[in-house]
Amino acid sequence: MQIEQDDFVPNNYQSRKSSGNKTVAIVVGLIIFSIILMIGIILGILFLKEDKLKVLVDGTKVNYGEDTFIFTENGKIYVSIRDVAPLVKYESHNGEYKEDIEDTSKMYVEAIDETETASFYANSNIISKVKPNTTDDYINISIIDPVIVRDNGKMYISTEGFTVAFNSLINYDQEKNTITIQTLPSLIKQYSATVTQYGYTSLSTDFNNQKALIYGMMIAQKGENEKYGVINISGNEIISPRYNKIEFLESSKEFIITNSSEKVGIAFNTGKNKINVAYDEIKLIDSSLGLYLVKSGNKYGVIDSSERFIVHAEHDKIGIETKDFPADNIKNQYILGGTIIPTKLNNKWTLYDTKGNRITDEQYDGIGFVNQKIKDKVVNNAVVIEDTGVVVVSKDGKYGGIDAKGNELVQLMFDGVYSITSEGKTTYYVLFNGIEYNAIEYINAMKERLGYKMEAEIQDDKASQENTGNTITVNKGNNTNTESNQNNTNTANNQDNTNTEGNQNNTNTADNSNNNVNVNEQDTSSNSENSNNEASDTNTANTNDENTANVVE
Repeated sequence: MQIEQDDFVPNNYQSRKSSGNKTVAIVVGLIIFSIILMIGIILGILFLKEDKLKVLVDGTKVNYGEDTFIFTENGKIYVSIRDVAPLVKYESHNGEYKEDIEDTSKMYVEAIDETETASFYANSNIISKVKPNTTDDYINISIIDPVIVRDNGKMYISTEGFTVAFNSLINYDQEKNTITIQTLPSLIKQYSATVTQYGYTSLSTDFNNQKALIYGMMIAQKGENEKYGVINISGNEIISPRYNKIEFLESSKEFIITNSSEKVGIAFNTGKNKINVAYDEIKLIDSSLGLYLVKSGNKYGVIDSSERFIVHAEHDKIGIETKDFPADNIKNQYILGGTIIPTKLNNKWTLYDTKGNRITDEQYDGIGFVNQKIKDKVVNNAVVIEDTGVVVVSKDGKYGGIDAKGNELVQLMFDGVYSITSEGKTTYYVLFNGIEYNAIEYINAMKERLGYKMEAEIQDDKASQENTGNTITVNKGNNTNTESNQNNTNTANNQDNTNTEGNQNNTNTADNSNNNVNVNEQDTSSNSENSNNEASDTNTANTNDENTANVVE
């Protein structure tokens, strides 16, 4: 009997063999699919990495926060000040430089090498820059798009603002999806080599002059005498190399030029002269108004961009010393409060506005209050009272305050005008007979009083025609009942209910001819010639609050 090979094979062998082949095929397929999937994932990751925004600082790729850069629908880019600062070697802080207040509507950055600080203000188009730890004036630079604060609480600036604040160029390549930042030190290194190719010896080493690179210009020396000139980054001459000194003015993009006779003037960034080279000294004191401080001989004056004298060059001094008033954080020592130019001649001070008008006929012994202790406590010197624009003046040992319109908003009768800083907050006070009063409240009361006086003057003619008594009442929060018969009565009261009756006699709570203002119920004065005995109750500016000064006229 012949045995066939198939007899040794189980009946289900063929089916099992077919099933095993299918399993192998499935496994191989899954392996191949997994490999393809992994390759796809890797390629996808690489693509996403390639597609993600890249940031290069001085040629080096850097990491950055998720919302450091924001792209708007109109193609603009905004930069988070706090997030970008460390990328370009700056430190960021809330509040304003030199002010120990955590104010999130303000912010400043400071270069790690302490060359400069830049301050920002929410919704403002102004960036203020100053060299730290100096008494130098701030320079204010205008930008097109204001600083914004987004929902994440971060403060953002445009690329223009970034360039101004951080002294760095920024550029976005859409095709490569790359932001490139070049800092000032990198620019200096690059163009120090380039400038020699244009026939110049070297770049200026002055920091302010080096900032001209940010705006596409270079101040450089040339020739055996190493005279200074200005060229653009393409090597084209803007100002010929024939000056002893050139100084870049960042806020106006102009140049102060000094000739061989040590006379100075101003040149545009086009090279044309703006102000003749005819002065001994010149300084830009307000770029928005185009005002310059000039010195001719030993006298100082102020000119505008048309070289017209705003304040004639006949003064011994213009401006104050900011080091005397550190707590006021004065940004411009020549134009106080942005409106008042203080000038000194023969030891007397006169005040002008920025159009050259003399504010008052008065001449003062001093500008500002300078002292160390009041009532055995340390106080801050003061020259400008907070945001009021009121400048502190002194005469015959008494202090007062004047605004840009010549209004004496702090009457020239106080023993001191100063501020006290406590827990990071600065409060201004006026001192009268040993008692302190809140200066801001005093000024607000004076403004209110002056407003009522203006209204009274408008109504004078009408009142006299009607032959009726007018009563003008300034009341700050309490009931005042006033009756007037035949005569005008002006009453101002801050806290107490007052009944005042005028019967044939005028009752005045302040004698204007003597600038007499009563500021405390314990320090009363009466106009004995014009008041009866009962008028002494109304001849007082009362206060129960040690920080309040009432103005009564």
